[in-house]
Amino acid sequence: METALLFSDVPTNWPICFQTGCPLAANCLRHHAAQLAPADLRHHECVLPGARTADGCHSFVEDKPVRLARGMKRLLPRITSEKGMALRQQLYNLFGSTSQFYRYRRGRWPIPPALQARVVALLHKYGYKTDQPFDEYTDGYYFGENG
Repeated sequence: METALLFSDVPTNWPICFQTGCPLAANCLRHHAAQLAPADLRHHECVLPGARTADGCHSFVEDKPVRLARGMKRLLPRITSEKGMALRQQLYNLFGSTSQFYRYRRGRWPIPPALQARVVALLHKYGYKTDQPFDEYTDGYYFGENG
């Protein structure tokens, strides 16, 4: 999976890290993003030195592309019956709220691999046998819900 990171991919509210002496810098997405910052950048959220501890860094994100899913529009029409209503409620809870679920469902936010696995496990628990309930997949960097 070869995916080039561009600074334009980095959300403006996602902290980047300019700490050059950090032993984790070589494998850190935040540090990689900072290295791509344009010379005329004057303001951006940044990781402060206090994030780094003897055990590591509270803000460390591995610099590795992942397989992201987007959208679940095909999923809900197949969910019917009373057990389907319970599944629907658990999906809302899994994504944090009904409104957040619908943001993911419409493809507004990418779904990272760990969350994809939890959705598939939940579907299997309720008897829906699908390993790919998502509308599309792309390789890229995951910056969180706002990414």
